[in-house]
Amino acid sequence: MTDTPPRSWQLLLVGPCLDRITPDIQDKLAALLDLLPATARIAVQTDAGYVDASRDWPSHRMETVDSLVAAIAAAPGITRISVPEDR
Repeated sequence: MTDTPPRSWQLLLVGPCLDRITPDIQDKLAALLDLLPATARIAVQTDAGYVDASRDWPSHRMETVDSLVAAIAAAPGITRISVPEDR
C-alpha cells in the first residue's frame, strides 16, 4: 500500500455535535474533501444536531493566494479576476 502525501490543509469541524464525529468519520470526511476539491463544505446532520466540515488552510497560504490574485490583476491586459470568497 502506498502512503498518501500529507495534506496542505487540516479538517475543520464546527457545530454543536462534535462528539458524534468519530476519528473514523473525520478520516472519511477528509477523504471526501480530497476527492471533491470544488466542495468547500460538507454538512453532516446527526441525531443531536449538525456539524459542518471544511478545510482549514494555514494563514500563510491565504496570503500567497492574495498575492497571486493581486499579481494577476495587475498584469497588462487583465481587467478583472474573480476568485470564490469561500476559498
